[in-house]
Amino acid sequence: MSDVAEVDVADVDAASAVHVARRKERRSPVPFAASAFDLLTRLSPLVLLVSFLIVFSILKPAQFATWDNFSAILYASSVSAIIGLAMTVSFTAGEVDISVGAVMGVAAMFTAWAFGHGWPTVAAVAGALAVGAAIGLVNAVLIVVARLNSFITTLGMITALGGLAYLIGDGKTLYEGIPASFNHLVSKRVLDLPLVIFYALVLAIVLGYLISRTPFGRRLRATGTGREAAALIGVRTSRYITISLVLGATLAALAGVVQTAELQSANPSIGTDFLLNGVAAVFLGALVSRRGQLNVWGTLLAVVMLRVGLTGLTMVGAPAWVPNVFNGCALLAALLISRAGSGGVPAGLGNLK
Repeated sequence: MSDVAEVDVADVDAASAVHVARRKERRSPVPFAASAFDLLTRLSPLVLLVSFLIVFSILKPAQFATWDNFSAILYASSVSAIIGLAMTVSFTAGEVDISVGAVMGVAAMFTAWAFGHGWPTVAAVAGALAVGAAIGLVNAVLIVVARLNSFITTLGMITALGGLAYLIGDGKTLYEGIPASFNHLVSKRVLDLPLVIFYALVLAIVLGYLISRTPFGRRLRATGTGREAAALIGVRTSRYITISLVLGATLAALAGVVQTAELQSANPSIGTDFLLNGVAAVFLGALVSRRGQLNVWGTLLAVVMLRVGLTGLTMVGAPAWVPNVFNGCALLAALLISRAGSGGVPAGLGNLK
């Protein structure tokens, strides 16, 4: 019998609602103060984005406040957005997959290696996505079947995949054989914006609809917010965890393909810089939700906000160490605000408390 027949969608929503309600019962704030703080929390990513735009436009009007710069910001945000979406999928199922950056690196190296060995574009891209899906399946076997902790498992995978990326390229940056037309697939301008921006936007629309508007998405969220309750009403939680890990790794591989197309090269450490940014974006994005749930549009907003901040800091001459500090502080701030506002981690990570 299929999941559709076994599980009443209303039951899944009820299970999620009960779990969130229990989280809210743990705090008893003054109603007006709680409402004001909740509104401020939800608006914080948007307020920060607007503040960055205003401040840096005043400080560097000729460089920052231009269409070319905003286009460049969105272009640079595209890969981070895909990584953020990849993490949102697995986090929604209640599992922390921090190997997405390493998966991205392996996929990028594989793409460049395939081109270097004469593979056509379709085969190179398909092969990279297949590699990502295979890695996600390995993660799923270790987490679902062997019942290992997802954080520790994917932490170990980071080291293993880092070695694999070096093996693929023999520790070198790969660039030979990558056709110029591959870059055109992401940099060609449509409506005066690089095409890759529309890729990320379409992906977000599809993923957002899948997670928030379909029975599959409701069961995925139920798996993340209240796994025991979801299992009791018939949700095959193991299946949804597996799908989320495979889908997340495949999206991470897509980010590696896009990055290779943008740079026309790949190096073994290409994905390491995107991990912290992705985690920060996912947690900041969760603040936008009324119930503190991980969500696609909040993640995208946070990605753009972080990129605007980093771009502005670079333009005003901030030292090279500032971006890492900025991303780290953004993540810590998101966690602190989330804990103060909802009494714990975002609702999608209810199984990890």
